[in-house]
Amino acid sequence: MTPSDRRKHTRVAIETEYHLFLNGEEYSGTTGNISLSGAFLAKSEPELMPSCVSQSGLLTITLNGESLSFKCEIVYVATHDNEMLPAGAGVVFCDTDDETVTSQLNLAISQKPSIS
Repeated sequence: MTPSDRRKHTRVAIETEYHLFLNGEEYSGTTGNISLSGAFLAKSEPELMPSCVSQSGLLTITLNGESLSFKCEIVYVATHDNEMLPAGAGVVFCDTDDETVTSQLNLAISQKPSIS
């Protein structure tokens, strides 16, 4: 099974500022893409390290003027010196709490095309 076979939702190229709170540290940057089940976090300051994989944190983004918060788990990290993979981190959303579920619903609504 390839990673694309496991993907549940389509990724949408959305670049918005994020803040990731992980083990008492704050990481900030810009998202590369977002789906209903996760996001790709690019340009992290400070840089996320591969040792962060499998750790859980809180991701916050602002989309269409609305603050969204997601409990998440880091599933992939590549540093800037990786020649094979894009630098950044992949996270999956852990839809175990009301705030994350509400944020996922608001994200879904924002991704629907408007009807004119």
